[in-house]
Amino acid sequence: MNREAALMSIDHVDARRGSESLRRWRQTQYARRCRSQAWLLDRVGHGRQLTIGQLGALPRPARCGWPLTGVGIRLYEGRAFLHGAQHCASPWACPTCTVLIRGRRAQDLRHAVHWWRQTKDNHRLVFVTLTIPHSKSERLGALIDLAASSWSRMRGSHAWRRLADRTGIRHHVRSMEITWSPTSGWHAHLHVLLFTETMPDAKTLKKSIHVLWAEAVRALDPDRRPVSKRHGVTVEPVTDDGRLVAGYMNKTPDRRDIALEMTRGDRKQGRRKGSLNPFEFLDDGTGIDERTARALWCEYVDSTYRRRTITWSRRLRQDSGLAGMEPTDRQIIDDAIHGLPVINLDPPAYRMLRRSPSIIATALQLVEDGQVPLAETIIGQATTMDNPRS
Repeated sequence: MNREAALMSIDHVDARRGSESLRRWRQTQYARRCRSQAWLLDRVGHGRQLTIGQLGALPRPARCGWPLTGVGIRLYEGRAFLHGAQHCASPWACPTCTVLIRGRRAQDLRHAVHWWRQTKDNHRLVFVTLTIPHSKSERLGALIDLAASSWSRMRGSHAWRRLADRTGIRHHVRSMEITWSPTSGWHAHLHVLLFTETMPDAKTLKKSIHVLWAEAVRALDPDRRPVSKRHGVTVEPVTDDGRLVAGYMNKTPDRRDIALEMTRGDRKQGRRKGSLNPFEFLDDGTGIDERTARALWCEYVDSTYRRRTITWSRRLRQDSGLAGMEPTDRQIIDDAIHGLPVINLDPPAYRMLRRSPSIIATALQLVEDGQVPLAETIIGQATTMDNPRS
């Protein structure tokens, strides 16, 4: 085999591996959505058929994927997807919509980071994590409120403005990440990316932010334990290639891309042993019983409803050249569902696909690989097996 043929063979193997990896990922996401919807529906209907009033009261993620009209598979920029169904546009609690929304947020942030670095040679980025002490029994909604309110209080203080002037902080982007562990319960913490005109001393900056953060938390909840001096605030410089300096080689891939680290909380695993990302409640083999996982997932869906995943400081988007107003979660979803119609699905076929994550993942992959007739055959056979009388 000559060198060119060998390289083509390697590329083909890599493509097959990537294709199989994408198929497994899709299967996981659609399986998660099925379980999430089953739990949310059961919570409202208690195993009985839902009334019209109960259907209207369902949270948006419970209705994601319900058919509207003209459901089918479309192809857009080499990626296949289902079209003609409802999209909940939840950036927190939908395994399918979350990916599109957070991916677009990461793209915008990556643009802002590139703009800031290109503006002046001495422009720098600093990654800050803010946590609050909590107990195992605390409700997630209360922790989210406290973290968000503490940040707003700190950011609006004269002390923060003086710190920003002294250290050259000109812009920021803030996101929230949520995990859960059997030993500590819910853990809601903030990630803040600071856009600085120079690189401040990390230890000095950490000490200054810790004082302000601890004061903000104490002002809102005087009875809470003091913010840890060691773990309450972390400050990590970001390198020129967008990586975190501190031990990035043994971190997850997101820790090597600051835009993903800030936005893609949906794809991370908990940092501590036994800690879970909320989407892992929907998986098997997590070590917690289904009743607990179901209760935790429902609490997570309720607590994150209508909350923003990421906020930008005033003028950052405009100054960085991101045109227009920041798109809403719904606008991001609507922009992502165009494409070329490939396969039209009748109602029985679509109902079958919604209940069969492995089949839908395989069909979408076949469409992307150009094997549309085989995808149609698999869908037809699966529909016949699902409805033997047809």
